[in-house]
Amino acid sequence: MLTSEQFQEWKNHPVTKEIFAELKKSRQAIVEQLANGNSIGYEAAATHGTTNRLVGQIAGLDQLLNISFEDSSVENEVDEVSGY
Repeated sequence: MLTSEQFQEWKNHPVTKEIFAELKKSRQAIVEQLANGNSIGYEAAATHGTTNRLVGQIAGLDQLLNISFEDSSVENEVDEVSGY
Protein backbone atom coordinates (compact mmCIF):
# COMPACT_ATOMS: atom_id res chain seq x y z
CA MET A 1 0.00 0.00 0.00
CA LEU A 2 1.18 3.47 -0.86
CA THR A 3 1.88 5.79 2.06
CA SER A 4 1.46 9.54 2.14
CA GLU A 5 5.23 9.96 2.21
CA GLN A 6 5.68 7.74 -0.85
CA PHE A 7 2.99 9.65 -2.71
CA GLN A 8 4.62 12.99 -1.89
CA GLU A 9 8.01 11.63 -2.99
CA TRP A 10 6.49 10.53 -6.30
CA LYS A 11 4.59 13.80 -6.77
CA ASN A 12 7.76 15.86 -6.15
CA HIS A 13 10.03 13.71 -8.33
CA PRO A 14 11.53 15.62 -11.30
CA VAL A 15 10.21 13.09 -13.82
CA THR A 16 6.69 13.34 -12.41
CA LYS A 17 6.87 17.13 -12.51
CA GLU A 18 7.99 17.03 -16.15
CA ILE A 19 5.17 14.67 -17.11
CA PHE A 20 2.62 16.87 -15.34
CA ALA A 21 3.98 19.96 -17.13
CA GLU A 22 3.47 18.22 -20.49
CA LEU A 23 -0.03 17.11 -19.47
CA LYS A 24 -0.88 20.73 -18.60
CA LYS A 25 0.35 21.80 -22.04
CA SER A 26 -1.81 19.12 -23.67
CA ARG A 27 -4.83 20.24 -21.68
CA GLN A 28 -4.27 23.86 -22.67
CA ALA A 29 -3.98 22.88 -26.33
CA ILE A 30 -7.34 21.10 -26.16
CA VAL A 31 -8.95 24.11 -24.46
CA GLU A 32 -7.59 26.31 -27.25
CA GLN A 33 -9.04 23.94 -29.86
CA LEU A 34 -12.47 24.38 -28.29
CA ALA A 35 -12.05 28.15 -27.99
CA ASN A 36 -11.05 28.41 -31.64
CA GLY A 37 -14.09 26.43 -32.75
CA ASN A 38 -12.08 23.49 -34.04
CA SER A 39 -14.79 21.10 -32.89
CA ILE A 40 -17.36 22.59 -35.26
CA GLY A 41 -18.12 20.28 -38.17
CA TYR A 42 -20.36 20.32 -41.23
CA GLU A 43 -23.04 18.35 -39.44
CA ALA A 44 -24.46 18.74 -35.95
CA ALA A 45 -23.64 15.13 -35.10
CA ALA A 46 -19.98 15.63 -36.00
CA THR A 47 -19.81 18.82 -33.94
CA HIS A 48 -21.50 17.11 -31.02
CA GLY A 49 -19.17 14.11 -31.14
CA THR A 50 -15.97 16.12 -31.49
CA THR A 51 -16.96 18.57 -28.76
CA ASN A 52 -17.85 15.75 -26.37
CA ARG A 53 -14.56 14.01 -27.08
CA LEU A 54 -12.54 17.16 -26.37
CA VAL A 55 -14.50 17.96 -23.21
CA GLY A 56 -13.99 14.37 -22.05
CA GLN A 57 -10.27 14.61 -22.66
CA ILE A 58 -10.13 17.79 -20.59
CA ALA A 59 -12.08 16.13 -17.77
CA GLY A 60 -9.75 13.12 -17.81
CA LEU A 61 -6.66 15.31 -17.73
CA ASP A 62 -8.16 17.34 -14.88
CA GLN A 63 -8.66 14.15 -12.88
CA LEU A 64 -5.05 13.19 -13.41
CA LEU A 65 -3.64 16.65 -12.75
CA ASN A 66 -5.65 16.98 -9.53
CA ILE A 67 -4.58 13.62 -8.11
CA SER A 68 -4.08 13.62 -4.37
CA PHE A 69 -3.40 11.14 -1.61
CA GLU A 70 -6.41 9.76 0.21
CA ASP A 71 -5.79 7.67 3.28
CA SER A 72 -8.14 4.71 3.11
CA SER A 73 -7.32 3.61 6.63
CA VAL A 74 -9.76 6.07 8.20
CA GLU A 75 -11.53 4.29 11.00
CA ASN A 76 -15.26 4.73 11.27
CA GLU A 77 -16.63 5.26 14.74
CA VAL A 78 -19.50 2.90 15.49
CA ASP A 79 -22.14 3.78 18.04
CA GLU A 80 -22.59 0.81 20.37
CA VAL A 81 -26.32 1.45 20.74
CA SER A 82 -27.36 1.83 17.10
CA GLY A 83 -24.54 -0.13 15.47
CA TYR A 84 -23.95 2.69 12.97
